[in-house]
Amino acid sequence: MELLSGLTIAFVTGVISSFGHCLGMCGGIVAIYSARQAATAEAVGAKPGMLARAGSLLPVHAGRITTYTFLGALVGFASSLLSEMGGLVGLQGGFSILVGILMAIIALSLMGVLPSIETVLAAATRGIAPMQRMRGLFGQHSIWANILLGILWGMLPCGLVFAMLVVAAGAQSVWGGALTMLVFGLGTIPTLLGFGLAANMLSPQLRGRLQIFAGVLILLFALQTILRGLAVANLVPSLILGPVMLW
Repeated sequence: MELLSGLTIAFVTGVISSFGHCLGMCGGIVAIYSARQAATAEAVGAKPGMLARAGSLLPVHAGRITTYTFLGALVGFASSLLSEMGGLVGLQGGFSILVGILMAIIALSLMGVLPSIETVLAAATRGIAPMQRMRGLFGQHSIWANILLGILWGMLPCGLVFAMLVVAAGAQSVWGGALTMLVFGLGTIPTLLGFGLAANMLSPQLRGRLQIFAGVLILLFALQTILRGLAVANLVPSLILGPVMLW
C-alpha cells in the first residue's frame, strides 16, 4: 500500500508539474532539440509531419527516463540498507521522519515559500557540466546520440526530480525506487512530448498554480511520511481507514 501511494503521488506530480515546473525547466531543451531536428531534416529535403516529429523525441525521453529509473534504483537500494540497519537499532521511524522533512523542504521550495532548490543543486553538482556535453548532441539523427542526450538531460539539477527521489527512497527497495521514478518520468511525457503545445495554451499564472499544486501534493505526502515515522516510534497512534493504513 505504501508503494502504491508513492507511485500515485509520483505519476500525478509528474503530470501536473509538466505543465508548470517541467515546462519552465525543460521547455527550452525540447524547443532547441525539436528545432534542430526539423532544420536537419529540411536540409536534406524532408518535411516531417507531427507524428514523425513526435517520434523523433521518443529516444531522448527514453534516455531521460532511463536516468530517472537508474537513480531511483540507487536510492531505493541505499534506503533498503539504511532501513535494515535502522531496524536493528530501532531507527526506522527516525529515517521515515527524516525523509518526510526533506520532502517538506522541497515542496515548500516548489511552492515558492523557500528559495529554489535548483540553485543549491546546481552549486553542489557544478550544474552546467551535463549541459556542456549535451550541446554537441543537439540535431544529431543517431538514435544512440539522442538516447545519450536524454541520459544527460536526466542528470540536470532539478528540485522536482530530487523530491521524487526522496519519494523513491521511501519505497526502501531497488525495484520500488526504480518503479517510482519510472512512473514519474512517464507522467511528464505528455506535455514535453507535445513540444509544450498543450502548456502554451495555459497562462503563466495557471502554470504557476499547477506547480504550487504539485508542491502541495508532495507536502501532504511528506506529512504522511513524518506521521508514519512517528507512529513507528510509538509517538503517535497509527491511523487505519478500512483496508488503508494512512500512517
